[in-house]
Amino acid sequence: PGPILVLPSPAGTGAALLRRGDAWLVVLDTPLPLDIAALRATPAFAGAEIATGPQATTLRLPLAALARPQLRREGAAWVLDNPAAAPALRAILPEIEPGPPPRLLLRAARAAGSVNVVDPETGATLLVGTVLDGGEAMPQGRRGAAFELLPTLLGAALLPRADSLTLRALEGRFLAQAGPGDSLAIGPDAGAAAVAAAAMSRSFDLPAEPAAALHERLRNAIAAVAAAPALGRGEPRLRNAEALLSLGMPQEAQSLIGLAMRDDPRLAGDAKARALLGAAALLAGRVAEAGGLDQPAPETDELALWRGLLAAARGQPQGAAAIAATLPVLLAYPEPLLARIAPMAAEAMAAGGELATARRLLAVRAEDDAALGFARARLAEAGAQVDAALAGYDAVVRGRDRRARAMAMRRGAELRLASGRTDAAGAAAALEATLAAWRGDALESEARLRLAELREAAGDARGAFDMLRETEALFPDLASAVRPRQVAALLKAIESDPPVSAVTLFDSHAALLPPGEVTERAVLSLAGRLAALDLADRAAGMLRRAIGTAAGDESRARLGAQLAGLLFGGGDAPGALAALAETAAPGLPAALRQDRLLTEARALLAAGRAEDAVARFREAGPPAAMELSALLAERQDWGAAAAVLLDVLRTTLPATPAPLDDSQRPLVARAAALLALAGDEAGLATLRASESSRMAGGDLEEAFGVLTAARVASLDDLPRLRQELEVARRLPARLEGLRSAPGATR
Repeated sequence: PGPILVLPSPAGTGAALLRRGDAWLVVLDTPLPLDIAALRATPAFAGAEIATGPQATTLRLPLAALARPQLRREGAAWVLDNPAAAPALRAILPEIEPGPPPRLLLRAARAAGSVNVVDPETGATLLVGTVLDGGEAMPQGRRGAAFELLPTLLGAALLPRADSLTLRALEGRFLAQAGPGDSLAIGPDAGAAAVAAAAMSRSFDLPAEPAAALHERLRNAIAAVAAAPALGRGEPRLRNAEALLSLGMPQEAQSLIGLAMRDDPRLAGDAKARALLGAAALLAGRVAEAGGLDQPAPETDELALWRGLLAAARGQPQGAAAIAATLPVLLAYPEPLLARIAPMAAEAMAAGGELATARRLLAVRAEDDAALGFARARLAEAGAQVDAALAGYDAVVRGRDRRARAMAMRRGAELRLASGRTDAAGAAAALEATLAAWRGDALESEARLRLAELREAAGDARGAFDMLRETEALFPDLASAVRPRQVAALLKAIESDPPVSAVTLFDSHAALLPPGEVTERAVLSLAGRLAALDLADRAAGMLRRAIGTAAGDESRARLGAQLAGLLFGGGDAPGALAALAETAAPGLPAALRQDRLLTEARALLAAGRAEDAVARFREAGPPAAMELSALLAERQDWGAAAAVLLDVLRTTLPATPAPLDDSQRPLVARAAALLALAGDEAGLATLRASESSRMAGGDLEEAFGVLTAARVASLDDLPRLRQELEVARRLPARLEGLRSAPGATR
């Protein structure tokens, strides 16, 4: 009933609604060019006023025009109307956050912005916190020494009494801060649990009554169900389920709600019934069946609490903040229900960083409550009290709660690892014990995945792979997440296990390995290790299998080169040539192509096909030059052998006149010998001119001089001839010394 005002505004515009004096104040945190001439023409809104500043738009409406207005977001506009029933709102409650400096926290899940506007009642500056939808407000005001929190119908409003006060909008909250000397203390009534709980909106009927009253309520609910006709028992059964939930009996409540929905199909579409079913399932530990809390329903503080508990049970970080914001609702529950929820809520807030609120919850519970032992240990851990936290976890492990024992064992192992009191292997051994303590849900699957990580960190890649395989078999729905980690552990195990064990692992699980460079590298490494142990047959078989599953010509060519080298090393030249032929491909990288050509040339030479070998050596280019020169020399093609070796010298010898080192001198001497055998006087003269000075001072100086000396042409050359004969006379003795020297090669 009553008028409806539509305020067009861009997406992301926040709003607030409150009463100030004889007017309703609508604040939008964006300056908007709104024309209210038509609005003023309406008698009820004749006194409407609008003010547009650089930060905000403020609309002032007469109080009599709207009895209890509601401001809500619809599409591209904020809509102000006057509903018949007061809407359910989630309360924004103040909370002092210890300093220094102390800060005032106003939790609002949909906090949008903070703007400063003129207060029409006092003329002072009003700090307004806007929200993004029509669900959060401050139903009660609060007074402090430096400020006054005003009651609102949407958003938050703070009237400062100190110039240093500021208000900021952050994610999920508003934050008020004051300067030095200005107190943020709130009046004592603000902290009273009853007042706070009364200010928060509810979805369910779960009154904080004594146990006797709760049991009497349950008996009355059962009697009401029995007295109702068969088709009219839906609502009485829901009341019965609420009574059961109040007594901490969620399994029974869930069964009864399910029965009510089966007998009365209308309840299946009822938002409250779905939410109540989800709450009972969550409290019963059946998180997968608690989806009713996700369904659309009127937003209330109580529903926000249960949704926060569900988010925390699913491992979602936003759950802790929602629980902390609605703690008064939780504390107002009856004792049997509170005893079931308190451990869940305290653990979620401790894990989510809401430490101050978690401590407030634990402060109102008994110190010796064993159900809260794990939460207390988590708080000690969050406060860096390692010894106290470990003592708390150990106490929980000695308890009888199987789930809490498993969680405490895991947290204790992780804390000992993080604090350096154990290593990855020790933490893995401790965590393995948790698998027997709790099975069948996400707690077990998470422990298994973490155990695999610890085993891998401890160097036990095979153990990590076995754990991941077992996890995939037990939790098929996790296969897509487990498989990549399983493949990585398998590859690491193939590279790190002893060769015989690794090849068995490869043969058993080759289908898991994806084609690509990582798998190829692991196979090549394993083949090399097998060959080093004289297990060439096992290595060749593994390489053939890898070639059959390789992805792409390049991968097949690389594996084929490795196989050919392995076969050639074992004396199977025809097999090496066949492996190269089977894996031949065009367009290979230069390095791989040269490697394959060298292997092929050696295999051709071993097979007696010297001409073909020479052709392949030449095709392979500079890397094959030394082998080609040696082959040509063996065939007594001295000139060609010398030419190849001289090409090598041109590219390897330094261009400066620096002396040659011990690795370069033999090459120069060999070139001289080949030129001498070929009778290439011009070549010898050129080599003598370029290298004689750099060969001076070494063991091969005299030999190089003899090889490169000019022919005897006159009596003047006789002294030189006598010197050369003396060198030749001493040459056999030098050869004998070289023959007996260790490490001499052909």
